[in-house]
Amino acid sequence: MDFFDITSKHIQTLNNNEKEIYNYIVHNMDDVKRFTIRELASKCFVSPATIFRLIRKIGFAGYSDFTAILKYTDIDSVNNHNPFVVSQEKYQIEYLKNIYESVRVLDQQKVGRIIELLHQNPRIVVMARGLNKSVAHYFEYIFSGLGFEVLFPEDHYFRIMLLNRIRNTDLVFFFSYGGEDKELIQDIEQMNVKSKATIVSITSANNNSVQNMSDINLYVFADYIQHKSIDMTSRISMISIIELIAYRYMEGLNKKKFNFYVD
Repeated sequence: MDFFDITSKHIQTLNNNEKEIYNYIVHNMDDVKRFTIRELASKCFVSPATIFRLIRKIGFAGYSDFTAILKYTDIDSVNNHNPFVVSQEKYQIEYLKNIYESVRVLDQQKVGRIIELLHQNPRIVVMARGLNKSVAHYFEYIFSGLGFEVLFPEDHYFRIMLLNRIRNTDLVFFFSYGGEDKELIQDIEQMNVKSKATIVSITSANNNSVQNMSDINLYVFADYIQHKSIDMTSRISMISIIELIAYRYMEGLNKKKFNFYVD
């Protein structure tokens, strides 16, 4: 009996944060089997107690039992399982649940702060890599259409050059689902040293570096999907949040226009 034989019948009971940890374990098995519980907790930005509860929840008596099973699990078998990290018979329902939950928990106070900054007509800078570039392109299209100056340096070297020209009044959006992209983390570090620009990020719900380094963070839910080492995790929830910010901004413009005519 291997890791997946034991855990498969318990996956449906996991909440979104537990799914994130499970996802990390699945995609880093070779390392995890050598980790202590504290090391695994540190990698997942949670407490050892959280790891222990998850281990029990997915069918193991304790951490030593968990690591022992990992050692006897064929790492290559990961690719033979469902490409969805969390196996789901009704993935369509879960897909919709993730979008719904992302919208439901959207912090309206944080969105309000973003809208206030947008009404100051800042220059907008967008930072993203990998699949998140698609989200950045969509963002660029929407907010350019709203009349903003939007800069999206797709290339690594263009990002470096732009970092030297960041203004204190810029509004900088970082899109990073996992929130642990090393290049983007370095970009934020440099930005915080060189300017007082406001950093807004959209990441996954788990505790992560990009989230913790941002002035404003909005988080979304999605089940991690990888196929042949390619990240195919849905970014629809990210796009939903971007659209809601844009619509709320437009609503504010319409109210101002209405008040102007009334006066």
